[in-house]
Parts: sequence; C-alpha cells; structure tokens
Amino acid sequence: MSSARRFIVLAVTAIATIQIIASEADAATLSLVGPSTKVCQLIGDTDWATGNPTAAKTLSNFGLDAVDLGFPVDSHPGPLYFLFGDALPPGHPSNSILSVPPDDALGSTTRTTPPDSTSCLDLQFITSAPKTFAHPTVHPTIQQGTFNVPSGGVFLDNTFYAFFWTDHCVFPTGLGPDPHTPLRRPAPSAACPETPESSSVGQSVLAEATSANPVDFNWTPREDWLFRNMPSGFVYASAAMSAAPQQSTIPVFGVARYRASIPYLAMAPRATFADPQTWSFFAGRDEGHPIWLTRRQWESDHNAAGEWIPPPGAEIYKAKPADERCVGEHSVTWNAPLQVWLLLYTCLPWTVEARFAPEPWGPWSPPLIMLSAVQSPNLVCTLIQSDTGCPGLRNYWSFPTGPWPGTFYAPFVMDRFTQDVTSPGPGQPKRATIYWLVSTWNPYTVVVMHSTLELQ
Repeated sequence: MSSARRFIVLAVTAIATIQIIASEADAATLSLVGPSTKVCQLIGDTDWATGNPTAAKTLSNFGLDAVDLGFPVDSHPGPLYFLFGDALPPGHPSNSILSVPPDDALGSTTRTTPPDSTSCLDLQFITSAPKTFAHPTVHPTIQQGTFNVPSGGVFLDNTFYAFFWTDHCVFPTGLGPDPHTPLRRPAPSAACPETPESSSVGQSVLAEATSANPVDFNWTPREDWLFRNMPSGFVYASAAMSAAPQQSTIPVFGVARYRASIPYLAMAPRATFADPQTWSFFAGRDEGHPIWLTRRQWESDHNAAGEWIPPPGAEIYKAKPADERCVGEHSVTWNAPLQVWLLLYTCLPWTVEARFAPEPWGPWSPPLIMLSAVQSPNLVCTLIQSDTGCPGLRNYWSFPTGPWPGTFYAPFVMDRFTQDVTSPGPGQPKRATIYWLVSTWNPYTVVVMHSTLELQ
C-alpha cells in the first residue's frame, strides 16, 4: 500500500473479537417469514389496483398526482420527513430546461404507530400555497429537475442534512459496472453531453436546512474540493442512524455508478457531519480490522487519464454473484430487534434484496429476496403495470410502443415503525416486522410494504 494510503486501524476491538463476529455473521441466516405485502398506496387520490380513495388524497389535498422515492429522515422525537423525487405535475416553466427547476416534494408525518390500510401514514406535505406542495430547493442553485433527485438524508441536532443527486442528464446513457474507474463517463450522445455539469453519472451535493424551514436547503462550495462538495464515488448517497443516543459517528453510504455499483462507506463524526473533510473512508480489512482512510487518501489515486481510482477493498461486499454490482437507490437502518444493520436495494430484474451486517463495514450477508415479480407473477396488475397493459387500470406513461411495465425500486425502511415480534422463550430466533416504501414506476407512485424478517 502506498504512503498516500497509510491506513488507520480501528483499535477498540481485538482481532479475535472481530473474527468471532465475522464467523457469527457468516453462520447466521436472514429469512422472510411469509411474503412482503402491500399495506397501502401512499401517493395519488385513487389506489391503482382497487380504485378506492387513498388515505392522503395527495392530488386533491396538495396538488400532487404522482411521485417516486420518499427517503425517510426521522427528526425523532419530531416528524418523520420523506424526500420525494420528480413530482407530477412538475410545474416546470414552458421555456425551462427539464433538469434544472426543482420539482421534488417533501412529506411528513407525526405518526408513531405502524401504518395500516385505512389511514396509511397520515401523510402531510410541506406546502407553498393552499393545496400546493412545496419544492425542496437548494441554494446556491443546482439542477433539481427531472432525474435530479434527493437520495437520502439524516436529522442531527435540529439540522436537516440531505444529499441531492444533481448534474445528471434527463436522458442518460445506461451505465454498466466499472469498479476500477467508476466515475468514467460514457461517450457523449445527442441526449447527454457527458460533461461535469451534465452527465450520465452525475454528482452529489450535501446541503442542510432546519426544522423551522425544512424545504430551504443551503450548501457551501469549497475551492479546495471538486466541483461539488461530496467525496469521490459518493454520487448517489444516503446516511443511516441507529437509535443509540451515544452514536458519535454516522454511516454514510455512497454509490458511484447508479444501479451499477456496490456501495462505499464513510463514517462521519456527528459533530462535523457537514464537513466531508473530517470523514473516515472504509478501504477493506487488514487481519480482520477495518481500514480507514482520510479524504485525501481516499481521493489520492488516478490513472493516466486523470480518472479517480477507488482504493482496493472499498466496496462493502464482494460482487458475488457478479450481477450484484447493481445498487442505485438504497437504505441502511439499524434494526434493533435483530441487532444488525439492514441494507435494502434493488437488482435486476427489478428485485428488492436485503443484506445484514453486525457493523456498517460488514461483514455483509448474502442477499435475501424481499420482493420479485419474477418469483411472484401475481404482483403484475395488482402492484405493477404489465408490459401489455392491465385492463381497466391507469397507464401512467403513454408511448407509441405501448405501456412501460412497472418496476420495483427505492426500497426505504421507516425504522420508527419497526416492531420486535420475537416469540417468547429461550432459544427462539429473532424476528422483526419492518415497514418500508417502494416505488413502482408504473403506476408512478409509492407504496407502503410490510415484511417480517427472521434471523437465526
């Protein structure tokens, strides 16, 4: 390892203990108890499958017909916020560039009991006028229009931190895995110039707001950083919180190539979360110990073309099978009943998967399938649109080639609703019921899901 990549070995735990934890993680298995099931449709006035009114009636009450994402950011003990992306109608001026004007939305709930099919989440939206949802807006201005969306966030000490994926083309070239030079942009096309300001890869901005005005975000450009203020490789980013009040560092997970990567990990000091210069970056293990780099070390290596090369071992788990280099939208939460960190993400063919680990840096388990239309074809025309259409059900995207089929993406756990459902008695496997959001593309909406997980 080069002198620029001298690592700091975590010394609070002995090597033998780390190895014991690793072997226990390898031995433990996570399973799904019964299927993942829909609780309620969160967005729109009408439930797509049943035709019944939704609880929130977001079009009538807030002018919001359709949207995706909804990353949960808990201000415990205050509201649970939801960062939604690319709302419809977007409200773009007729002469605007589609990628530029903000068109996202910010929802919230004060609910503490798990969602149900009647009241769903008691969802409200931050508004800019009566029955008009407000757009979370970043200053100085960044691209926040189509396909430029909030990707995650965390609430710390009355400050709302959010990551915004920006500088991304409306019509990008599909990305394939490129673990050695993950920020490499495709060749320019008529639809995407592939410049730092507009590319198929994009960049990320860390911005902050307050609970008094949670839609007004600010960020500070720094001349000593790259074009935006996030570290290399943290293009589509999220953050995770445990319920432990003594948590002094916050895990930040970043994806370099949208839906074509395995996440990286940084540990951000709570006191200096807004300054990525203070973060420590995971770069694999040495004799069982996690290796930590400074930001300068993390960004030190480049090839002859000037492209960033990530440190060896930076990916938090191995690409086994190879097609697991597929993460885009993702969430990581501390699951208290199971006493593990839980990662949810989507892999082709649009399958929601879960992994668990005793620490944010792993070792991470093999994937567990949480939701799949391939394994459960009954989900077609009940949860997602068919590629040939579903008679009597709304088609959200009309194209000459026919309806775009529905897909599953953006699986986000709402940790405040997690329940310990472990059976009483010694030797029983741990069980937890989780409530999570998933976007379905067609219908272009967000659904609340319910799953029970067992760890043994």
